Amino acid sequence: EEAATPVPKRMRQAAGDDLADPITPEPPRKQLQVSLKSSVNDRILIKSAPGAAGAQTEAVTIQMLGDAKLWTGARGGAYAWMDESLEERAAERDRRLAEVEAELVAAVRARHPELEDLVVGVVGRPSQAEVVLCGRILCEGLEGRLNERAMLLEGSRSSAKGMRVQLNVSGCPSVSAFPGQLVAVLGRSGTSGTTFHARDFVPGLAVPPAPALVAPDCRRLLHMMVLSGPFCTRDGLDYAPLQEALAHAAEAAPQTLLILGPLVDAGNRGIASGEALLPGQGDEEDPLSYEEVYTRYVLPLLRQGVDRLRAASPATKVLLVPSLEDVLNFHPMPQPPLDLSLGPSLGNGGAEQLRRLGVELLPNPAHLTVDGLRLTVTSADALSPVLRSGLVLRPEERKIEQALRLILQQRSLFPVLPRDPPQVSEARASALDFPDGALPDVCIFPSASGTASGSFVDGRLFVNPGTVCRPAALGSFAEIWLAPPSAQGSNGSLAERARVDVKTFSK
Repeated sequence: EEAATPVPKRMRQAAGDDLADPITPEPPRKQLQVSLKSSVNDRILIKSAPGAAGAQTEAVTIQMLGDAKLWTGARGGAYAWMDESLEERAAERDRRLAEVEAELVAAVRARHPELEDLVVGVVGRPSQAEVVLCGRILCEGLEGRLNERAMLLEGSRSSAKGMRVQLNVSGCPSVSAFPGQLVAVLGRSGTSGTTFHARDFVPGLAVPPAPALVAPDCRRLLHMMVLSGPFCTRDGLDYAPLQEALAHAAEAAPQTLLILGPLVDAGNRGIASGEALLPGQGDEEDPLSYEEVYTRYVLPLLRQGVDRLRAASPATKVLLVPSLEDVLNFHPMPQPPLDLSLGPSLGNGGAEQLRRLGVELLPNPAHLTVDGLRLTVTSADALSPVLRSGLVLRPEERKIEQALRLILQQRSLFPVLPRDPPQVSEARASALDFPDGALPDVCIFPSASGTASGSFVDGRLFVNPGTVCRPAALGSFAEIWLAPPSAQGSNGSLAERARVDVKTFSK
């Protein structure tokens, strides 16, 4: 008869009781100070804004955008992604290029109205006439960084059978390029057709003017708060910053609270080593499993904070977005909501515990409207991949602003190839694009590039809330306000109505 290893008492108590209370009483809150770090449009006075009084009495209207089939599978569950074939991946990339070719050609015609008989050429086919080519920018070297002397243009399989040419952009007055970018170029091919000498470089689709009146149906002060993980520093599992942020939310009573993962960071030292010890646990005690960290510590803390928020502001909508860095969330982007992507990893009742948080579980990325304000939200860093891909800029100025503009021009959060982050289901990558090609009014994601702040680019607002905790220090979060337009409608644009405050923690 085989000998069985005794199950530790703590594990026996937890078995079959995934919805139990935390293994320890709620830890006392460490009083962290919240202070204002920076503000964009601080001339907008929140307290005196029209409609501020009683703004929280009625809940906001939230509507999801995009095709839910892209982040769900059979019977509304999580989709299968590990059997994705190379042919499926290539077909999706080619579909997107073929889809925008006509718009790219139209952008060139708009820039050169004097060229009435402009000819659309084919990548790899020699032509003596000046032509327009559409394609994808690639780096000539497999491991090198993109530069002006190592730039290839790849045509679509439908129009050019995937042919590539060397792209010479020395004659272009300006260049903004990165690997994977969909572009149009105007110029002439070399004698052999293997090189194309461009005189104009169109870096993507034109960004239409921002609406004169954003969210016309929003006639009251709209207040949103954004918290992005990790929620503890890398050398411990002290979630006091999350508790303090949720307490601040209960005091501020925003209409919408956005919580971006990771809830449990895979890069945390205790998590990565398998020695997950809670604050107050001794080294002689058994470390917690990953499932226990979620179900018996983090999720109960989150629920307690949400309950306090609900008591103070019943109308507040709480939205939770998953992360690629969550330790038990193995799904690539687009990630299904947490109850589908993370819930099965938490054992019996794990998905139900997530649903019982009283929050709306969103995919990653999420495209939605809040009282008519169009938002795109992701927990992944969408800016840094463009900057570190070997971004070629000429003239080189305002690199971060230009990188954000390229995201708008490409109509996609993550246009870089090879994919960065690499965890992307290519067959469903259209979920990373802005739905119907319509640009968001506000784009929200944490980024390690630059500082936590808000910035306006071509009339659209990008918000980098920072992370609640950095690896070795306390971090930041963001609050966003949209003031109602005046009765005359003279201040209807986003730049005139939106305010962003970045707030930090201190001991």
